[in-house]
Amino acid sequence: MPQFGWIVDTRRCDGCHACEVACRAEMNTAPTASPLVIRNGRPVEVNYRAVLTIDAGAYPAPTRTHVTMACNHCVNPACLAACPVRAITKNAADGLVRIDAALCNGCRYCEWACPYGAIRFNEATARVEACTGCAHRLAQGLDPACVSTCPTNALQFTRDFTGDNGTPPAGFADPSLTHPAVRFLPP
Repeated sequence: MPQFGWIVDTRRCDGCHACEVACRAEMNTAPTASPLVIRNGRPVEVNYRAVLTIDAGAYPAPTRTHVTMACNHCVNPACLAACPVRAITKNAADGLVRIDAALCNGCRYCEWACPYGAIRFNEATARVEACTGCAHRLAQGLDPACVSTCPTNALQFTRDFTGDNGTPPAGFADPSLTHPAVRFLPP
């Protein structure tokens, strides 16, 4: 089976969040209006891609790494195995993970099973959602919106993922759990 995937170069990512904004615009994810709803100290929103900032080290050699993250479209997705209603599938043509909102019952088991925190619960629809890899753009021969927008080329999309995860950033769950289709280039 072909496997599409991500390449994230943490040496190039400057934390600008352009990929995150492009994803929101392309997928029209909430919040779509102001003011932003805050519940339990956190915004109520659906955001398929997020830029994380990882601080490490100590004086005199602290480090800061920015990492763009979304659904990793894993080779063996834990979310798929956790879904009791089979709303989650893996597309045989490209290896992308799909969530069928019409089948989803909102139980959130997939959200809890994902070791990367990529599944989002949409309170407005009471269903889960995740990055689609911009399948509608891929069908037209285009890259995902987040990739097209990245000004530093820190985020790339490959149509031939090899299974090499490279050097995952600190705090990234063990790749052997699900074999995520993401390769991290070293910081």
